[in-house]
Amino acid sequence: MKQLILLSFFALLFLGCSKEKDTQAPAVLIDSYTNRYMVDQHLGAYYTSFRVTNLAHKNGKVTSRVHGMECMQENTCEPQFTIVDDVTYGNNTIRISNRAGSSERDIRQQEWFLKLKSANQIEYLLRRLEDSKMHDSLVYVYSGSSKIKQIVNYSVYEYQSEKYTYKRSVKDFFFNASGNLEKVETRQLLDDGFVIKMITETFGDYDRAQNPFQGLFMFDDTFYRSLSENNFRKYRRQEQDMPNGTLYDTQTKEWVLEYSPANLPLFDKL
Repeated sequence: MKQLILLSFFALLFLGCSKEKDTQAPAVLIDSYTNRYMVDQHLGAYYTSFRVTNLAHKNGKVTSRVHGMECMQENTCEPQFTIVDDVTYGNNTIRISNRAGSSERDIRQQEWFLKLKSANQIEYLLRRLEDSKMHDSLVYVYSGSSKIKQIVNYSVYEYQSEKYTYKRSVKDFFFNASGNLEKVETRQLLDDGFVIKMITETFGDYDRAQNPFQGLFMFDDTFYRSLSENNFRKYRRQEQDMPNGTLYDTQTKEWVLEYSPANLPLFDKL
C-alpha cells in the first residue's frame, strides 16, 4: 500500500509541476546568509572559508539562490565555482533544481519536488539525483497546532520498471509554548524496521526577534531555522548506537547574533 501511495504521489508531482496555477508562499525576509549559522555548516577545506548564499526574490518569493565560498581572511582559500538553485511554483508544488553557475563547470544535477499542504507546510517531498536509481521520499505529519510533528523518510529504489520503498528514518519534533523548536529525535532504521541509531538534537537560547527564515522552509539547510517563531542561538546534537544506547558523538554550536536597526537578526556575517 505504501508503494502505491508513493507512486501516485510521483505522478501527481510530475503532472502538477506542468500547470501554471500559482502557489502561495510566505514572504521571505532575508537576502543572504552564511552557512556558519546553519546546523550543518559544511565548512570549506581546512576551515578557511564559509559558504555564502544569496537569494533572488519576486513578489515575496525566492526564485533562485546562488551558493559561493568566501574566505574567512584574505588570501586564505582558493576561489570556488558557484552553484545555482532555481525555484519554480505551480499547482501547490515547489520545484527546485540545481546547476553550475558557469558553463565551464558541470555538476551532478539534483531536483526537489515539494507538494504543499498549505502556504508554508510541506505534505510530501521527492528528492532525486541525476543518474541514480535510488531517491528519497519524505512524508510530513502535523499536529493540531499546525506545527510539524513527524517526518518519515523513505528510500525509493527503481529496478526493471518496478519501484520498491524502504523506511529509512523517522523524525519526531517537539516545540515549547512559545512556538519554538526544542528538540528533534531521529530514529534511523534497517529494512526490517529495527532502530540502529538515535540522533537527538536540541535547540535553545532563543531571542525575541522575528524569524526571517520562516519563508525558507523548502530548503534543507534552512528548514530547522524556518520552524520557530524566534531564532535559536544554541544547538546540540548527540548520536547513540541502539539498542544499547551507547553515546558515541556529541556536537555543540553557539552563535552570537547581530541585529539590524529594525531588530532583525543578521545571518550574513562571516
